[in-house]
Amino acid sequence: LNNLKIKFYKKNILDINKINFKKKIDIIIHLAAKAEILIAKDKEEIYSKSNLNALQSLLNFASKNKVKKLIFASSASIYGDTKNKKISENFRSDPKHFYAYSKLIGEKMIINYSKINKFNYTIFRFFNIYGKKSTAVVAKFIAQKLQNKKITIFGDGKQKRDFLHIDDLNHAIYQSIKIKKSNNQIYNLGSGKAESVFNLKKIISEKKDHIFLNKRNDDIEISISNIGKIKKHLKWSPKISFIKGVKEMMTKDKIRLSKVKLPSIKSQKKLIKHFNQNN
Repeated sequence: LNNLKIKFYKKNILDINKINFKKKIDIIIHLAAKAEILIAKDKEEIYSKSNLNALQSLLNFASKNKVKKLIFASSASIYGDTKNKKISENFRSDPKHFYAYSKLIGEKMIINYSKINKFNYTIFRFFNIYGKKSTAVVAKFIAQKLQNKKITIFGDGKQKRDFLHIDDLNHAIYQSIKIKKSNNQIYNLGSGKAESVFNLKKIISEKKDHIFLNKRNDDIEISISNIGKIKKHLKWSPKISFIKGVKEMMTKDKIRLSKVKLPSIKSQKKLIKHFNQNN
């Protein structure tokens, strides 16, 4: 890896077929997606264009350039309400919002397209990923703490989520490149453990500096991954504890998070109300 040379192209993925790559491409790692959950039904086209049309462009590109393998970031949200079960990859799919739906359709596109055009794939169903440069709930809470704002919790904070550090995720992707057994497989990518949202808040701040807001109507109470398959196939397991990862993020990502723009409590209340009325 010491001799690795990287060339970056800042382009819209829909335009990938317009880029002239001079060297052969063996593997594509597709992580780009529109991921907001709190949107109204009339915004569905955002996901069709950003997640599905873009994926089709990428699949066409892979076929044209004889790419050997595609690694795709899917989402645990495709499972929907898991009824407090530790879920394995064969758990039924029941997406509750447009983002989850787009990821489920994306998986089916890749699986079927790979049969027609003879390339391999690995699909990872990401659970709650956090770490430097992330933007989800861990980043939000830390940013609110650093900016001396109320930490906003949707619901009662008892919801449990499976959090995985970005470094552990990167290692899983690396293993999937090295190990051929990952070809044409779907893996849960989580820690295999659940942490409550309120416990996350307490790791970041022990003070009473939080406020409870209404939760989404379709919010899932508990989401936990069964990672037995990925452990067995890829010789992978998460290494970074949740407390260590969050504390590390509070220091290493401090500059960015202290400046990131945060929505007001009023706007968050309005968004939740709008979402619940229209979904």
